[in-house]
Amino acid sequence: MTATDKIELRQFTSRPYWYITRGIAMIIIGITVAMLCLVAPEVYMLGKSFSWIPVIAVVVLFLGVFRCIDAISTETHQGFLVNMQGGTLDIVTGFLVLFGISGQPENLNLLIVGYLVTQGIYRNIILSVADVPNPLSNRITGFISIFLGILIWMDWSATSATWFLALSLSIDVSFRGWALIVLASAIKREAKSLSKA
Repeated sequence: MTATDKIELRQFTSRPYWYITRGIAMIIIGITVAMLCLVAPEVYMLGKSFSWIPVIAVVVLFLGVFRCIDAISTETHQGFLVNMQGGTLDIVTGFLVLFGISGQPENLNLLIVGYLVTQGIYRNIILSVADVPNPLSNRITGFISIFLGILIWMDWSATSATWFLALSLSIDVSFRGWALIVLASAIKREAKSLSKA
């Protein structure tokens, strides 16, 4: 293990509860919004019929802020770039979706498709160049994002409805939380086994 890898491990092992708590919060928020999308899909919010899109847009925005904070607190250039790029994508998309609700809901389709597909591809590219312990959770999360994005893009069945857009973003948030917990736990276990050796 190189010195850079050890520094990357420290980011997760020095604050494992921060990442695990954040992951649990992401899962709970994502599942809650997903359930609300299914139970009350036609909710009227901010004077428009945009389902739960404003709520999930704010969640994505805050995820981006937290990810940028992770980037600033990272001790390596690689960790900084990975977190800052993902955080910037979250912040920009959160702002665009939140302030894009003044028009027609259908105008958000391509933005959300681009976001989900880009996030999915980005996660899988990162896994091909970075040595991440237990990468399966991130791969699954990436493929789910791509799949949801393609469903919306193909306009399959009711996938272009605003409730499905909000549902897709909330599913993505939930799976990202799960991947964050799995990653932090795997790195923590790996660091413990290295310290014992």
